[in-house]
Amino acid sequence: MILIEAGERSDRSFDAKLLLATQLSARGHRIVLDDRTLPDKLERYQKYEAAPYLADPDRVTVSRVLLIGAETVGQDTLMALRSRQVRPGVPVHVVGRFADRQGAIAARARVAYAVGREPEVVDLASLQGPTLVAHAISPLAAAPVPASDQDRTPRLFVVLRQEALEDPMVLPLLSAMDQLPGYRLRVILPGKGKDQVKSTRHAQLTVFGLSELSPATFAARADIAAFFGDGVPGERMAAFALDLMRSGRVAIDCTAGAGLVAAGAPALRGPEDLGALANYVQHTVLVNRREIGRQAMRSPWIAQRSVEPLEAALGLAAPASPAPASPVPAGKRPAGKRIVFLPTNGIGLGHARRCALIAAGIDRGEASPAFAAFPSCLPMLRAEGFDCLPLVQKSPDHPEDHANDLLTYLRLRHALAAGDRLVFDGGYVFDSVLRTIYEKGLEATWVRRGLWQAGQLQGVTLDRERAFARVIVPCEAFAELNADRGGARVHSVGPVVERRALPDADARASGRERLSARMGARFDDLVVTMLGGGVAADRTAQTQAVAAMAEGRKGCLNLVVVWPGAAAPAGLQGWKNTRVVQTRDALSLCLLADLVISATGYNSFHELLYHGIPAIFVPQMAAFMDDQERRARAASDRGLAETVLAHEMLLLEREIAAFLGGKAERVRAALRATALPATGNRAAAALILGKEAP
Repeated sequence: MILIEAGERSDRSFDAKLLLATQLSARGHRIVLDDRTLPDKLERYQKYEAAPYLADPDRVTVSRVLLIGAETVGQDTLMALRSRQVRPGVPVHVVGRFADRQGAIAARARVAYAVGREPEVVDLASLQGPTLVAHAISPLAAAPVPASDQDRTPRLFVVLRQEALEDPMVLPLLSAMDQLPGYRLRVILPGKGKDQVKSTRHAQLTVFGLSELSPATFAARADIAAFFGDGVPGERMAAFALDLMRSGRVAIDCTAGAGLVAAGAPALRGPEDLGALANYVQHTVLVNRREIGRQAMRSPWIAQRSVEPLEAALGLAAPASPAPASPVPAGKRPAGKRIVFLPTNGIGLGHARRCALIAAGIDRGEASPAFAAFPSCLPMLRAEGFDCLPLVQKSPDHPEDHANDLLTYLRLRHALAAGDRLVFDGGYVFDSVLRTIYEKGLEATWVRRGLWQAGQLQGVTLDRERAFARVIVPCEAFAELNADRGGARVHSVGPVVERRALPDADARASGRERLSARMGARFDDLVVTMLGGGVAADRTAQTQAVAAMAEGRKGCLNLVVVWPGAAAPAGLQGWKNTRVVQTRDALSLCLLADLVISATGYNSFHELLYHGIPAIFVPQMAAFMDDQERRARAASDRGLAETVLAHEMLLLEREIAAFLGGKAERVRAALRATALPATGNRAAAALILGKEAP
């Protein structure tokens, strides 16, 4: 493995190491960064970028050492090199921009004393010529980056300084440009610029933080980039511009000092005034962009500053990129597309269940569905025949709230490759998912709920939607609940729900007999209670109330259903007519029940409706959940169920008595007479495969 060190221990030096590590890794080299050199304060984006490379160098086999920024080598770095005791025969390279030969000799001598051998010196001033960024630490070598989509509408990235937002005309100008045909506008801003834009009426703009993605990832997504400000805005954006030009795309120098053009880069000199950029792009760049890109790619200036001369100077031969790991064993993998489903975590496993129903509709000859899933989901998914990549569940013991997401990112990054498809099901798109989609250029699908509470579908949610090729919204059973906002990429399908054949009278009677024997209790009335695992709200009081009702009713058995491994509600052991049942197949019990008392999550609600099972719905209403009360009332207003809110304890008791006294049969008859929409399981599967929904 190649160990990258920097002459000084500073935030800038660490970021420069990250830039080079990301670039060399993309070329197929195995890179390690010393985890003891982390800055005291590491930005969140740096944690995701650094995670694949951090290790204790003493625990890995180091095959080469690269010391960048060697113009100034601090004592901390020299002491680390001395204590590391680099093995004999391991090449050591000192890389920097030396003012003169004496500077290079001095750096070489200091490092030689630390490692006990003469290092090789790579003088970037001689190898590359003048740099784009004064005092740059990273070598800033241009690398070819394939476009993430060859047939896309051209994407124009506008790189601004944060101070540009002080001009009140900047955001209106960008919004006007965003409506013009011929290209898709993207904006890159440093610092808190993105948050500042998202808090205005111009929040529809697609804005990236300057450090949100790596320069190579930006270059893969851009066809044209315009750089504004006093000069080239730092090493990251310089790397972005270099990769862009090397890849045959267009860089426009709109900086006040013409930093790119003055350095000799094959960039166009564009207008310094943002208001003039739209006309310049439409009438000068778009009509000539392919030829401009070809000329840039063939430029001797770019050739001199490309990654290949740097690799040659370092004695590196680019190896073939390794094949990614897969949750599907090679011997079991059929031909076709690789599709990985990632359901967000939850005790109810509703997301995983919905994904499993969609995955079951995919023809295994066309694609190979597998799952990246959290521990609570794995037994259910494996029982249904899906291969799984285990993920690490969030825990209060983690030092940071996104610690487990860093591990998810590492596993997704290792398991997926360009050309694969990722299907995410959840309400919030995690950083791990977003970064993997962008970095791997994946065709991704978001399976997203449509029934939001007021104010939920906004901000980050809509911003991250743009990373997906399509958004699939499984519809609700009733039309007034289907009001999801979205653009051209949003596709509605019928409710995603499991459908089973209803048992006839004899089958139902024999099933109840077997259940009675298993539970050791004779019953005339069977109640199933499934109010959730307590993640959204504590439902102990309601569960106890149902248990008390069952205790006072002769011949009544109450089954409290929880998922395997979930904590059972406290205090139920003393009730003679109540049993706690751990099962992943609650529907089988519901089909035998006279009454189901349930929360109003998407899956349980639709399973009860589509199988004609009488129910009392007790909605969960945590801030992060969908609007369960609206869903419940849509059914109860039609006489297809009853809605009881969490605080309506007396009403709950009256409704249970009414249902067991005859109301259940009236509701069952109303359900049989109601026409419900066709299910959307196969339509969702077709959309994921890139087909028209049947």
